[in-house]
Amino acid sequence: MIQLKDVPKDYLYCFGAEACPRSATCLHAMAARLLSESGETNPRIVRSVNPNLARQAATPCPLYRDNTPVRYARGMTHLFDDVPMKSGKVVRRKVMGCFSCESYFYLSRRGERLITPSEQQSIEAVFRSAGLEKGPIFDSYEDGLLW
Repeated sequence: MIQLKDVPKDYLYCFGAEACPRSATCLHAMAARLLSESGETNPRIVRSVNPNLARQAATPCPLYRDNTPVRYARGMTHLFDDVPMKSGKVVRRKVMGCFSCESYFYLSRRGERLITPSEQQSIEAVFRSAGLEKGPIFDSYEDGLLW
């Protein structure tokens, strides 16, 4: 069950999404419903989706976020254990390129940041292109929402 405290800071809330056919499964609409139902009275700045976007039901919403849980990976301390030394530097550099910045690579490696499914796929592609039979090994997995 999603709670208001689970919604990331500065998340886009979609108020008035009744007209949107996908609002029942959209995280933006769910966050708005949670905020409305909470009756929170603290002054708070809330970022909101333009309600006119939700009313344009004929076109798919570009901001739609599905509420289906996805599988995140946590940590990759043994990712390069089976990579031959000959290709190790190249593979490591390409894996670092799978992240939007170098610090995300190190945070993800230590398990302080979750590795998204798209980043996992990019890392798997690096291993395949390097001809490594054994795919990447992550420390653990956990399910969560792709906010």
